[in-house]
Amino acid sequence: MDAYGKDRVFVFFYHGQDEGDSRITQLAGAGHPILKIRISGFYDLGGQMFLWEIATAVAAHLLGINPFDQPDVEATKKHTSRMIEEYRKNKAWAKATPSLAGDDADIYGDITGATVSEALCGFLAQAQTGAYAGLQVYLSPSPPLDEALGNLRLAISRQYGMAATAGYGPRYLHSTGQLHKGDAGRGLFIQMTGGSASDLAIPDELGQPGSLLTFGALKAAQAEADRLALIDKGRRIIRIHWKKDAVAGINALAGNL
Repeated sequence: MDAYGKDRVFVFFYHGQDEGDSRITQLAGAGHPILKIRISGFYDLGGQMFLWEIATAVAAHLLGINPFDQPDVEATKKHTSRMIEEYRKNKAWAKATPSLAGDDADIYGDITGATVSEALCGFLAQAQTGAYAGLQVYLSPSPPLDEALGNLRLAISRQYGMAATAGYGPRYLHSTGQLHKGDAGRGLFIQMTGGSASDLAIPDELGQPGSLLTFGALKAAQAEADRLALIDKGRRIIRIHWKKDAVAGINALAGNL
């Protein structure tokens, strides 16, 4: 329980009369606030989703912000559109030079250290009170990758005492992606990219064979666009581009923190 900072609140859903859970008892004993919500069945979770969405809108009203505005989504879209036009024109993007080139991965961004692990540790060492880490994962989802990301999140929390989130891109852009660019600016973002085992062309015209763009290129454009949007907002971000087994590499990072 030492991995959790003082800025946490925990929501515990339980079924029937069973409120017993050793983890909740430990959290409460450590002084963390606990919200206990009893549900009568699993279908109640759908109602809870609606409840928390309404609660978010109410909280936003009290904070004086528009919960339905998404200016930072548009910022990423503008960068994406520009990059797509560049790709269609040149069939490639300007080649970026990594800050650190390794056998298994390259790292881009403001880093120190001679290895991927050292670079990540140095980046996370910037964490201050209220900071959190955000893993932005532009890799193909899989159970082994889910587990590896969970291991890395837990290692970050234990070592640095801050929250660590993970989201697959580009779909996180419409959820936590807005938080990343619109919050108080305490996030430390680790973007992860890699090659694709297969790719599909996106037709320029419906039903026609011609194509100047693939889904892989589109995903790469969205990743770079969000990185640029974060930098525009003064956020701290590095990118790890996996050249070999990403799952093994992520697990190795978790073990070396």
